[in-house]
Amino acid sequence: MRYAQHGGDFKIRKPGPLLIRAGRLGRHLAWPAIGALFAAIVATAARLLGPLAVRAGIDDGIATGDTGMIARAAIVLMGLLVVQYFAQAIAQFSVAWVGERYLKRLRADVFHHIAHLDMPFYDKAKTGVIVSRMTSDIEAMTEFANEGAVMALTNLLTIVGVAIAMLIVDPQLAFVVFGVIVVLIVISIIFQKQASRAYANIRERVGGVLASLQEGITGVRVVQAFTRQTEQAGTFGRVNEHYFDANMQAALAISWYFPVVAFLRVVGLALVLFVGGRNVIAGEMTIGSLVVFLLYLDWFFQPIINLANVYNLMQAALAALAKLFGLLDTPAVVQERPGAFDLVLPPEGGLSFEETSFGYDPELPVITGLNLNIPPGQRVAVVGETGAGKSTIAKLLMRFYDPTGGVVAIDGKDLRDLTFESRSAAITLIPQDDFLFNGTLRDNFRYGKPDATDEEIWNVCRAMGIDGWVRELPEQLDTEVRERGSRFSAGERQLVALGRAFLVEPAVIVLDEATSNLDPETEVEVEGALRVLLAGRTAVVIAHRLRSAQRADRVVMIDRGNIIADGSHDELVATNAEYAQLVEVWERGLA
Repeated sequence: MRYAQHGGDFKIRKPGPLLIRAGRLGRHLAWPAIGALFAAIVATAARLLGPLAVRAGIDDGIATGDTGMIARAAIVLMGLLVVQYFAQAIAQFSVAWVGERYLKRLRADVFHHIAHLDMPFYDKAKTGVIVSRMTSDIEAMTEFANEGAVMALTNLLTIVGVAIAMLIVDPQLAFVVFGVIVVLIVISIIFQKQASRAYANIRERVGGVLASLQEGITGVRVVQAFTRQTEQAGTFGRVNEHYFDANMQAALAISWYFPVVAFLRVVGLALVLFVGGRNVIAGEMTIGSLVVFLLYLDWFFQPIINLANVYNLMQAALAALAKLFGLLDTPAVVQERPGAFDLVLPPEGGLSFEETSFGYDPELPVITGLNLNIPPGQRVAVVGETGAGKSTIAKLLMRFYDPTGGVVAIDGKDLRDLTFESRSAAITLIPQDDFLFNGTLRDNFRYGKPDATDEEIWNVCRAMGIDGWVRELPEQLDTEVRERGSRFSAGERQLVALGRAFLVEPAVIVLDEATSNLDPETEVEVEGALRVLLAGRTAVVIAHRLRSAQRADRVVMIDRGNIIADGSHDELVATNAEYAQLVEVWERGLA
């Protein structure tokens, strides 16, 4: 009954369109699917013909004393078993092959789509939900493809075939059996509905268990810092108790269903023996036919039970498919416009905000009517209090979001009119804690320029003054950085990130205070690399610390999305009270 664990409240309002769309996605697998169906039909037919060979051996062999007939019946039965074995093996593998090929295509399509979704989507979507689409939902479909689909197909064919065979052998006895089967079907439907509700509750509760577990593990430092281990365990215990209660509801459903099925099976056997035995005595039925009915009866019961179990697995797979298609149908808010063109290369790097407005929530604007021009090659520090709109400026430059009003432009060209590729080649972001991908150091240097040669990488390393550090690594450019760059320190990760940006040769660098999380010694090293990287390039530095503003050619102070000060660091200290006060606060923090 393990298929029932996939049960749940998976109500698909319009399964027809969903299945049609699923079929279109897998139309390239039509002929392999037809082959798998044919193999399943052959396997089922071979199995159903077996009892008829047994009947011939009993009625025409044992009853008449014909040993030759007994031998022939045994040979036919063995031949049918061989055919059934190979056909079943082919069907099992073929269905699994078709299913896995289908899921391979679906996984690729979903990942390609979510990789192209924009920041507005990721702001609203929960990472756990996205991961669940690619793990638990795909897993539900995988299990149905590998096991449930074959079971559903073979059992459905078996039920139809057994019903036909029973009617051919003895119609009167067949209808007696059908009466018991109708009761079994009704009982199975009742059980399926009860089990679905129970397992819907389980799926909901297991989500709470995983969330509580993840929170406790992720926040373990905070838990231990405040010595709240016992309280955190109590929270998890309450969630775990609810999960236990949900599982007991499912256990209750199972506890009555299978005894009832066993009882109905015995009732069916008793009826077949009673009615069939009387018919044999009356000469209206042969002993072989009675044996055939007893064999078919068991084959009738088990497929119906299996289908009741597989139904939940199929529903889970359909629900997972609906969720994945829903994700595929999620549009990106920031899209490349029809007719978008490439920026003229090499770009000069001049930036401008013209009456730019933006708000993550349309009702709560972060930037309103911003006007800012940055000439090519200038290093501008954007400062202000938390929530003033500094990081929003960086996100608009990277076109993570589009302004709700006005224009953000490079070299006089609206970013919305440029192709994504040319915009990303012209403007590069270096965040506070840059991300390194699992792989080699070479892979991470070349992430923005996949065709870069080793010579180009070494030239960048020499220009930044980090070639000595790279050569000291055990495997130099072949060194594995491990997950999220855990092999390296924060400063070393930033150096790799700067090298990655340098290799792309962008005209504009956007830095979200790339040195704010570094110790003073490492900061000096990274600043040296930054001077090389920023030479001759436009730079927009989201400054959280005084030193970044002091090193800039120009400082722009933002408050509530508006510019309230613009000039060099020294000029603003002398002429602007708000900036002077901000500097005073910084200096007190450094003291």
